[in-house]
Amino acid sequence: MRLVRGRDLALEAREWPGETTRQMAARLAETPVRTDLLAASLAKGPAATEDGFYQVPLPMLSDAYRALVLRTVFPSDARDGADWIHVAHASPLAMYDEGLWQVALWFTGDGSRFRELQEANHLDSPELAPGQKIRIPAALLDPALRPAPASDDGSLEYGTDARGPYAGYRLRPGEALYSAVVLRFTGRIAPDDVDAAARQIAARSDIRELTDIPAGWLIKIPRDLLEPEFLPKSDARRKRADKEATAVEQALATRPPREAKKGMKGVVVILDPGHGGLDPGTMNHGIWEHDYVFDVASRLKRELEGKSGATVYLTLDDPVDGAVPSAADALEPNHRRTVLTTPPFLAIDGGETAVAVNLRWYLANSIYRRSKSAGIDPDRIVFVSLHADARHPSLRGVMVYVPGARMREGTFGFSSDPYPKFREVREESTVHFSRSDRLRSEAVSRRLAASIVKGFKKAGLPVQPYQPVREKVIRGNAVWLPAVLKGNEVPAKVLVEMVNLNNPDDAALLSRAADRQRLARAIADGLSGYTGRDEGAPPAAVAAKRGKGK
Repeated sequence: MRLVRGRDLALEAREWPGETTRQMAARLAETPVRTDLLAASLAKGPAATEDGFYQVPLPMLSDAYRALVLRTVFPSDARDGADWIHVAHASPLAMYDEGLWQVALWFTGDGSRFRELQEANHLDSPELAPGQKIRIPAALLDPALRPAPASDDGSLEYGTDARGPYAGYRLRPGEALYSAVVLRFTGRIAPDDVDAAARQIAARSDIRELTDIPAGWLIKIPRDLLEPEFLPKSDARRKRADKEATAVEQALATRPPREAKKGMKGVVVILDPGHGGLDPGTMNHGIWEHDYVFDVASRLKRELEGKSGATVYLTLDDPVDGAVPSAADALEPNHRRTVLTTPPFLAIDGGETAVAVNLRWYLANSIYRRSKSAGIDPDRIVFVSLHADARHPSLRGVMVYVPGARMREGTFGFSSDPYPKFREVREESTVHFSRSDRLRSEAVSRRLAASIVKGFKKAGLPVQPYQPVREKVIRGNAVWLPAVLKGNEVPAKVLVEMVNLNNPDDAALLSRAADRQRLARAIADGLSGYTGRDEGAPPAAVAAKRGKGK
């Protein structure tokens, strides 16, 4: 930013690589009329400075660039409802005096309107004292600063330009495009997906350098990238999501879980340590998922059986050593762990890992049916799958997937080899869930997930900051639900991504035996909170905040 003649605001700008002066004018001015005026002015005016910068007067800039200049030059200013409050003589730039005429010129586009500002502020003089606050009524305010329709929390402003509808977010000092925008609003967490979304948003927002975005710049997010909760209430996707969230709440209200009176005594926990056989899962920073997660599962089993009176069934185990927690920090790869179906199944090549995954939910369903036959209340049976995933490296902490009702429509099951040879598959080869069962399962699973997240917070363990509870996985162009949740008959079921192995601090946490014990205790605390019904707020208050797990 620059002051010309001590008072006139201008933006210093230069051409992007391969860009002509007229193309730069079109980028900065946006409208055809302003582009023509600016291009002509640049052609007639002085050449660029030695470092290639031109001085572009404030009136010739587009709305977005005018807003950037005004917000940057006057950082103490703020919106008050639809009006704007300007703080006189508070700019970090050294100005030559500042009076009401200049304020009118900057904020209304016409200096002669200073009289209207004077009257609106009940002033006797156009002279302004340092720190004096001047209200610019919305009717006079530059369109660049007028409030646009906003999201529920006010963080996004909605608009439409020549390239279509968008949701705009203004970066604050110190914020980055990846964390403040992509991870927060789009639901993308995989590194490649985050990078791709960041590039798409940057191009939409006329940004060339993703790591050098000025504070206050309007980041334009294409609306098709947004999670439904961040869309306008009039948007069809938002309406559908709100309707589904309401249905989840109603399903729980119609069939609330029976109140527990004995804590976890008599509770059945089906515990599913992820991966196994020759499948190590995610690997990074010298840690691989399966063995370290299995150690947490072994500790959790010991916690639950030894202190709470719960009955724990593992979906897989080591036929030689069993589920014994390690006393050491570092672990050795163990390829013997086998899915505990009848007969047991060990994945010995890459093609069999999908079979192992599906056999887990078949096994869980068999345990669920046997437990019900033994008189166990279905609401006292829970399924917990433990994992460590590979998210964007800036993310830390636990994230929990629950079975989104809309993701479980249809019939699931397998009839081809090798599935029929397993007793659990022959017991019930296909499953289908009614809409009411799917809705209630999502509701009670959200309650369980919220309690586990609470357990992590209570233990001082990291929790993913954005949407720590989610009802679907987004990867590339696909949206799906983990198989262990999709075909699973247990009403309350979650897949817990305890840590992010792409984050070095999370990987280090999982590498230490003492911290693996903390993870196990946090999950045990979450399970106890759920079965004891003391986890706090209702699980599905998600009409406008779907997936946050708050």
